[in-house]
Amino acid sequence: MEDDLSVIIIEINRLLPQLESFISQFKTIILDTGINVVSDAQGNMSIDVPMNMPDSEANNISARIGVIDRLITSNGMSINDLFNKGLNIEKSLKIKDPTYSSKLLDEIAKFKALNGSYKH
Repeated sequence: MEDDLSVIIIEINRLLPQLESFISQFKTIILDTGINVVSDAQGNMSIDVPMNMPDSEANNISARIGVIDRLITSNGMSINDLFNKGLNIEKSLKIKDPTYSSKLLDEIAKFKALNGSYKH
């Protein structure tokens, strides 16, 4: 059981920096291009581009932002699934050993902070 948890933690530690990189790329594109990204109530993303931006450039940026957004969403879902599996394992470990201390809490805090930084 602890081996499974170790594998989950290794995977989380591999995915969290990727998520951070994707979010950083997303923010950089927005800052560098002057676009505005908004989401509606259903979570559909739309992009407002500066009036003087050529259509070809706007289409390119829109495609890049869409790909990065999907990577962020997919990566976040994978991490969330790993946390759920890991927390279930830790729950079992805590039952066996009441002094067991979670190895996931710091990573969960990092994940929440990253998610909080990704607003559009």
